[in-house]
Amino acid sequence: MRASSASGRGASRTTRGPAKVVRMPVAGKLRHQQMMRAWIITIVAVVVALGFAVRFERPQIRQASAMEPAPTQFGAAEARLLAMINDARKQAGRDALSLSDKLLIAARTHSQDMAAHLYLAHEGGAGDAPADRISATGLDYVEIAENLFSDGSSDLNALPARALSYWMASPTPRGNLLSPEFRSAAVAIARAVDGSLFVTLDLMR
Repeated sequence: MRASSASGRGASRTTRGPAKVVRMPVAGKLRHQQMMRAWIITIVAVVVALGFAVRFERPQIRQASAMEPAPTQFGAAEARLLAMINDARKQAGRDALSLSDKLLIAARTHSQDMAAHLYLAHEGGAGDAPADRISATGLDYVEIAENLFSDGSSDLNALPARALSYWMASPTPRGNLLSPEFRSAAVAIARAVDGSLFVTLDLMR
């Protein structure tokens, strides 16, 4: 058997024993391997992309489950009304109420619903009672009470004084407001499309 070699054309090759057999992939097999590599690269890229998506979404999920009340334009008026309530309690020899963020979520939910649907009632539009709204925030309580207020005026600056005067002049709201049993509270204000303001005061122990 003759073969071409580096020493010159037509020279004889010396036999060196059995040669190693190296299987060379045929064209079809090469294409198959290339396709497999492409699929593996694509799958890895998708997995990495999903990993980043989950990583970026998780903080949003935790933030939502924390149930922190979102700030509104009424925060200053709400704080002023709660301060006025605590002044009234101090004059009556009662301890001050502390603000509860979770209770504020329940109060704000109800004020916004009343403003959106133009009604004043303890039962919400979906048939929910104060206890339902407060329990939905995850709070445990022994006793709760709720005072509501609304009038046709759109004067936000005068609202805290008007609401407190109304509650102090009514036996049941006054009793709730000055009760020595309550320890925490939240005030939430919402405005309707006609400009009228709705106030929810939730109290809890």
